[in-house]
Amino acid sequence: MRRTAILLCFGALSGCAAMQDAVQATRTHMTLVEGLRQYDAGEHEASAKSLLEAIDKGLGDKDLANAHKHLAFIHCSAGRERQCREEFRKALTADPAMQLDAAEAGHPVWGPIFRSMSGTSALSAALKQYEEGDYVESAKSLQGAIELGLPDRQRANAHKHLAFIHCSSSRERQCRDEFRKALAVDPALDLAPAEAGHPVWGPVFRSLKAAR
Repeated sequence: MRRTAILLCFGALSGCAAMQDAVQATRTHMTLVEGLRQYDAGEHEASAKSLLEAIDKGLGDKDLANAHKHLAFIHCSAGRERQCREEFRKALTADPAMQLDAAEAGHPVWGPIFRSMSGTSALSAALKQYEEGDYVESAKSLQGAIELGLPDRQRANAHKHLAFIHCSSSRERQCRDEFRKALAVDPALDLAPAEAGHPVWGPVFRSLKAAR
């Protein structure tokens, strides 16, 4: 009897804890929704406070990214570019696949900033995949980073690593094409000593560089 009573007690406590978690999650979501409503109403100062409160309470990855994205919009609108970039960075850390919708992406202030941030974030992930030997996924991520938009040197670096991947898979034509694209973006591009000494892509790169 006593054992049954203890088990029932534990069950009740477990149920209470789950209910409390659900209530907390609902309150947090409502705080996020209020922050987004305030943003839409142009109440940016109040919106920032609500969004930060929701973040502090704990959000899932997608909601967290959305909160940081709107904080970035607020900072950009106020001319605080450094804080805008930092919030976009946090948003992309929470959800690396996050994109702006058409109206957001066309904004003259934060649109270009986000494109440069998202491309850079994607490139970092792609280079990590390359270093880990995950060449198939790295190639997809590199191409994605290029399409998102990168500064010239980073774009050249992305094309260079795509060339390495193609050369390693005996796709010499594609390897040459990617090296050409890299050199078109950054004519001063050169390989590091370890890269230049590679028996496959080293000679390919040197021949294309000498032909320019």
